[in-house]
Amino acid sequence: MTITLKDVLLRTHKNLQILKRREAGQGLTPDLKLLNEIDHHQKAMQLIRSLLAAELTTATLEGLKNELRPLLIASNIEQIDLETVRPILPLLPFEPETLEIPAGPFLMGSEDGEAIESPQHRVDLPAYRIAKYPVTNAQYAEFIRQEKEQETPKKVGWFLREPPTDKLDHPVVGVSWYDAQAYCRWLSRQTNRTRIYRLPTEAEWEKAASWVEAQQPLKRKYPWGDTFEAERCNSAQTGLDDTTPVKRYSPDGDSFWGCADMAGNVQEWTSTLWGSDLAVNSFPYPYRAQDGREDLEADQRLHRVFRVYRGGSFRDEPARLRCTVRGQSSPESKLRWRGFRVVLEI
Repeated sequence: MTITLKDVLLRTHKNLQILKRREAGQGLTPDLKLLNEIDHHQKAMQLIRSLLAAELTTATLEGLKNELRPLLIASNIEQIDLETVRPILPLLPFEPETLEIPAGPFLMGSEDGEAIESPQHRVDLPAYRIAKYPVTNAQYAEFIRQEKEQETPKKVGWFLREPPTDKLDHPVVGVSWYDAQAYCRWLSRQTNRTRIYRLPTEAEWEKAASWVEAQQPLKRKYPWGDTFEAERCNSAQTGLDDTTPVKRYSPDGDSFWGCADMAGNVQEWTSTLWGSDLAVNSFPYPYRAQDGREDLEADQRLHRVFRVYRGGSFRDEPARLRCTVRGQSSPESKLRWRGFRVVLEI
């Protein structure tokens, strides 16, 4: 797992507090070794702070690691693995804006929807960041330009590996689950893997779309509330039968966290496995990430697989735009009403 210099600072501060509590417990004659450890951790924090505001290159970081290693040695405290620290590059022009979803539980599913949405149950998720918007044509075009072997979306207006110029800010569509996976791997490589992008699990997608983290946490039927309001999203009721710019319905249609277009515009791929039979859900609720449903290589051992998509599209009526609705499709399918958004690991 990659960590940042800020992570090192926080962990060093935590360890320093532990050492200071030990010093306080030793009274008027603290151990000399302990005093040296405290002094070293204080110097380490000064070093880290001096570089936090600077542009950190690989060479600068290696020099800092060499200075920190002898300073961060102490007995019986959590050791900090400096080898996992990487310089964090500034966001590239085609990288997505992401929103942090904090660690904690939420209620997944619904008792009022289709059978595959129940039972409603508690799921605990670690913190993650999710893209505010689906991946756009403009963002996907950079991937196509750099990856010469990657196929362009078919029958959705692309010409000679270029997207439709009047839809640069629309969500990319006509992409398979495999295309979306390839895009995530490419995007991670652009940051020297200091930022790891991937598809959201269906649990991550649903929490970002439906959950309200307030004094009294609650679950919304639609990203904005429990009542469908046609003016908040691009659905069948708009009559457009096409995508719209990803910012068109923001902020009015946003979720509690600020995610746009999680109801309407395009269906979105998730990483989650449905199973090998389109009509039978091999992984019913409750959601358990470790039970095989997040196996990204299932297609290598099964004759065929289907993946879960979430969110309704511009073709769907309100009942299909609810945050808990689950859909399943061949990962090879490329439809003009399906795209994806990414998650950034933290």
